[in-house]
Amino acid sequence: MIDFRYHLVSLVAVFIALAVGIVLGAGPLREGISDTIDEEVGQLRTERTELRSELDVRARQAEAKDEAVDLLSPRGVAGTLNGTRVALVVLPGADRNHVALLEDRLGEAGGALVLEVEVDDSLDAGQVDEGVVERLASTLEIPEARGLEEAGPGALLGTILAGADPDGDVGAWLAAAERLEEEGLLDLRWQGQAAQVTDRRPPDAMVIVGGGLPEGDDDAGPEAEDRLRTRLDLVRTLAALEQPLVVGAAGTETEALAEGGGEDALVQAIRDEGGLRDDVSTVDDLESASGRAAAVLGLAWELQDEAGHYGLGRQAEAPVPAPPPLRLGATTGADGQAPASEPVPDDTETTSAP
Repeated sequence: MIDFRYHLVSLVAVFIALAVGIVLGAGPLREGISDTIDEEVGQLRTERTELRSELDVRARQAEAKDEAVDLLSPRGVAGTLNGTRVALVVLPGADRNHVALLEDRLGEAGGALVLEVEVDDSLDAGQVDEGVVERLASTLEIPEARGLEEAGPGALLGTILAGADPDGDVGAWLAAAERLEEEGLLDLRWQGQAAQVTDRRPPDAMVIVGGGLPEGDDDAGPEAEDRLRTRLDLVRTLAALEQPLVVGAAGTETEALAEGGGEDALVQAIRDEGGLRDDVSTVDDLESASGRAAAVLGLAWELQDEAGHYGLGRQAEAPVPAPPPLRLGATTGADGQAPASEPVPDDTETTSAP
């Protein structure tokens, strides 16, 4: 049995070891340890200063390049959308500044922005009265689309925006759109001649601006899943109706270091889904001048039945597409060279930025 003396000896040994450690740390070992720590701290400070300087230089270079692209973009996109009636669909979470800049770029390309549609948060989340959806769906020709399980809010919205009237009932899509607006689910802003009732025709091409659904957000919850489902149903329906379409979002330039790389869940879902990837174009960096130019040029390629995926994120094929053919009979670009025949050149060619 262990007695008191054993405990006393053990306690004395501990104090002796502690005293020896203090003496050594304050004496012979102190100088070596201190010098090593000081040297490592100094090295880390130097590396930090160098990294900050390099980051500042890179940031200035990136800003200068973006300004250059923004300056050259009007000429780069000019004529690519001549005579095209464009609708811009703004989903909840989209940055209004990016939308405004994109509107300018569409106009510089010669496109006529005839309609801007702002989708309400409740429709985006699928929180729509089922009776309203069923009644309006019965007045339209909702297509059968791959991955589309039912004629929900997303499919209804896509059918309306594409102007899919049933035979013999011209204007049913417009009546359905106005009904959704009365329900507070949409905000329709007609522009130009399209503001006149007699000129309210379906658009020739469409750009959807998304946001608010970051890729890889594990805490998003079921509401985010409902929103993504509604948005995908919208895109699937438009693709099934062969609507020239570009889906864009911001994030891969300014949020590249965030979880998911700043990528938008809708953009990535389209790129991951084989059927949509071949029919719908995407852009993942609308916050940059090159991203907005890519959206416009990508829409021009959509009018040529060519889809592409642009930006800085996963599965992007190029930062911007190659210059597309000019519209209204033009056969050469501003530089006198023939335009590209494919939106993304092969590995032996170099992608031309606008």
